[in-house]
Amino acid sequence: MSTTSLVILAIFTALAAVGALGFMRWQEQKRLERARMAVIHSDQMGELSMIGESLQPWISAPMLHFIAQDIQQHGEELNLLQAPTNKRCNKALENALAWLNATPKPPAKLPNQVKQAQEIRHLIQRLQDLIRSGHQHHRIDTSQARQLLQEARLLNVKIAVAVFDSKATAAASVNNPPQAIHYLKKAEAALKQLSNPPDDLKAILASIQQRITQQQEQRQPAAGGTRLEEGADLLNAEDDSWKKKHF
Repeated sequence: MSTTSLVILAIFTALAAVGALGFMRWQEQKRLERARMAVIHSDQMGELSMIGESLQPWISAPMLHFIAQDIQQHGEELNLLQAPTNKRCNKALENALAWLNATPKPPAKLPNQVKQAQEIRHLIQRLQDLIRSGHQHHRIDTSQARQLLQEARLLNVKIAVAVFDSKATAAASVNNPPQAIHYLKKAEAALKQLSNPPDDLKAILASIQQRITQQQEQRQPAAGGTRLEEGADLLNAEDDSWKKKHF
């Protein structure tokens, strides 16, 4: 074999080797990308399932159906990736099927303790992120996304109002009008931030405003003020900065 032929063969062999190496790297990148996407879809299914289980007592059937359908869509993506499902994914799919066939129930009583309310508020915020993601990826249309986001926002406000109302009631029960007024006004402010609240929240707002008036009338005889009231007002002001981080 001539020198020229050997050189050509060597060049061809080198090119083939480079091409084979590049192809192997491309395959590996594709495999890693499929594995990454499988993890993302699995995690989303588990998170949606957890959110649905936690918020089910207070969310509407359309919201629960969105969660269920989003779980199923992530499950379909896993099937397309030919990725295996784990126990968490299977549980999420079971929940999704049950939620799609569930009979609607009246909402449960809202939590009025700070710790539980904070946990639920965090879940609501995460649910809002998932709704926006679903809209961005064309899994739900604009109208549905807008309705679901509004429901989530209203639920967040209702929970905040329930906490403030509970604190105001506790203050009133120990004859502390300044503290009761403080929390009632926080509940009033939370409701007033809604541009077009539904009728049930309008009724709650009217009731809270009436209670504010009643507490102010009880406080009126001590209009001159005492050191105790002044101290309570100061504590209320300091308390505001902390609670703004949570509600």
